[in-house]
Amino acid sequence: MSESLNIIETENHRTTVDKRGLADRYMVGVRTIESWYGTGIIIGTRHGKRIIFDVGDCDRRLLQFKNQKDPYGNN
Repeated sequence: MSESLNIIETENHRTTVDKRGLADRYMVGVRTIESWYGTGIIIGTRHGKRIIFDVGDCDRRLLQFKNQKDPYGNN
């Protein structure tokens, strides 16, 4: 486990991170990650008090969310 990058390697070699690691990856604030998680844009797994996110799954979900048609016509 690398504390400086908040990266956690799971047993099946998927890269997972906590919300700080995800915020660094997408260059957004931790509050943005919390908002995305709270609204269901991304999903995570709770481990005690921490929420762990699968990086690949978050990448796919954010691309899918980005590619959705804007209901207000701002695409």
